[in-house]
Amino acid sequence: MKLTSAREAIHDAYAIHLTSKGFEANFRAEAKKPDFTNYLRAAHRCRDGIREEKLAEFSPVGFYTEDKILRENNNRQVCDAVEAGMIIAAVEALPEPFRSWAKWAYGPRTEDMLPEQGRFFRWLDQDVTNNFGEIDRVYREATMEKIRDVVAYAVLDYRSYSVNDRHLYPVNLIINRIGIQRQNWKRDFEPWHAYYWRVCDSYLDKTALPAVASVVLRLRYGRDELAKN
Repeated sequence: MKLTSAREAIHDAYAIHLTSKGFEANFRAEAKKPDFTNYLRAAHRCRDGIREEKLAEFSPVGFYTEDKILRENNNRQVCDAVEAGMIIAAVEALPEPFRSWAKWAYGPRTEDMLPEQGRFFRWLDQDVTNNFGEIDRVYREATMEKIRDVVAYAVLDYRSYSVNDRHLYPVNLIINRIGIQRQNWKRDFEPWHAYYWRVCDSYLDKTALPAVASVVLRLRYGRDELAKN
């Protein structure tokens, strides 16, 4: 694992977890490779010249080099799996909505994360409903539905920007997608867009990421100590 940031660590950890079955399959494939034990045993019973010729096919240097590379690859995969497990444990220990947020926002973009997406957006929808009830202004039903869409796009845009430093859903696109009259944007929709951007940054990330970042720092420290030795 790269361990460069909490966000990237979450992505890598769950990606490793989802591909771990492929790693196990590689071990099974190794176990099914031909066994040359009988060949080598017979070669050692041959006369000197023939024995050397037969054994030359199994150069100790070649075996050592290949075996060393295989061991290093397997060791790296095992270490990655251990580190991934520690990152995942930190994420899974988070309460909702931070757990589903971390997994959906920063985990691999696969169908395996659809349950997390569902959990997070149910929380988000309920949070918007709660906020409608706490403000003095009364919106028309059609306007409230558009506000919910604006909030969803704000969250999706934040997810993209936090990972790729790129706005996937800029304001002009949101306005066009939802069919908002531009003169109504600042009055009816911009406050909701700005508020939920801050929710992602100052509430969701601020709570979820430090727990993962602390694990990342411990793992990086451990690597540095091993490198010294």
